[in-house]
Amino acid sequence: MERMDYFLQIYGTLPRAGPGSDELTRKAFEMMSHVPESPRVLDIGCGPGMQTVELLRITTGTVVALDLFPDMIARVKAKAASAGVSDRLKTLELDMNEMDFPGASFDVIWSEGAIYFLGFEGGLRKIREFVKPGGYVAVSEAVWLRSDPPPEVIEFWKDYPEIDTVANKLVVIDRIGYEPVGHFVFPPGAWTEQYYDPMEKRIAEKEAEWKDSPDAVAVLEEARSEIATFRRNPDCFSYAFFVMRK
Repeated sequence: MERMDYFLQIYGTLPRAGPGSDELTRKAFEMMSHVPESPRVLDIGCGPGMQTVELLRITTGTVVALDLFPDMIARVKAKAASAGVSDRLKTLELDMNEMDFPGASFDVIWSEGAIYFLGFEGGLRKIREFVKPGGYVAVSEAVWLRSDPPPEVIEFWKDYPEIDTVANKLVVIDRIGYEPVGHFVFPPGAWTEQYYDPMEKRIAEKEAEWKDSPDAVAVLEEARSEIATFRRNPDCFSYAFFVMRK
């Protein structure tokens, strides 16, 4: 197997593809006060689809779930079928960089922990044309909680220079031309309960099986390091949900 295959066998098998919870998905959605009863929603970088299914439960509308990986598309389909909402789910296996929907296609655009693949500012600019006038965008994004994070935290986030304070993210939102509606920071449990706790169990399951593969061992070590960095520094960084209106 290639390194990406090992990566997906750890990260791609978790309940969620990143920090979050059904409660936080619902909290962000409830900030939107003028959503049609049956909205058309785009979920960018849907991953295994936990939030996708929650969005289908919240509304009587349709959700277009977009992800690059076929395994993720298969998982979101299975979750929707199990929840009895698959009749309102559409899936699209596509690189988010290649999105080219007609203008004003969606009432709501959603992205939990995935907008960073486009860059926060670049992503919000790109998707703005796909939202109907008066429509909403909701994204979760990495933020600093302290102005003086220790060196290991700075090293951890070195590949994502757009991590910033909540205040500076709001400046970006305003600069692009959205109306800020609300925001909130994720609690530590949003990182552990459905993300890092099951990741640790998955690592333990694979340690012996993968011990002779350098690529696999490297993936496990990176995952352990990620978890340890967060557990030592939960007051330094988190995700925040940002809800905005076009």
